[in-house]
Amino acid sequence: MDQFYTISLFLLLLVLIYFTYQIVNLLVTMLKQRKIDGAMEFCLSSTGRYAYIGMIAGYIVAWAIFIWTCIVGWQLDSLQWLNNGLSVLTIYTVIFSMQLANVVVLGKKHMLIGRLLVDYRKMKKIDLNSKREMTFVYAQKSFRFSTRFVDIKKLREAIARKA
Repeated sequence: MDQFYTISLFLLLLVLIYFTYQIVNLLVTMLKQRKIDGAMEFCLSSTGRYAYIGMIAGYIVAWAIFIWTCIVGWQLDSLQWLNNGLSVLTIYTVIFSMQLANVVVLGKKHMLIGRLLVDYRKMKKIDLNSKREMTFVYAQKSFRFSTRFVDIKKLREAIARKA
């Protein structure tokens, strides 16, 4: 059984490292773009602000649970505790990185959706439908993202000023 826990720990650690890299990469991209265009601001509704604050707090709690289970697992000399803590952290990291990829940041000429930097002037066939998603064509590719936590009014204003 220890071999199972060792293999699963290794695989969970690989998944955790990859999605943590994705989170860090998204944050660095947002900071770099904010440095280039000082007018960049998050396009979150009030529900979105509370949701992302809750997700950040949950991410911190998941790390605390992981550290606590590591300490308990080390004291009990049990890989199962370590595996459980790493599982909780990995699952939450995957969910958090997927939600963070839908953050919209608006600037004067550009819109940042996750890591995708879009110029308003080059967007075609923009559709904000009632299914809480936005579709558009950019660089001859079709893109779609969720607008669940996005301030639709602010997004419409930014898109309308592209002309």
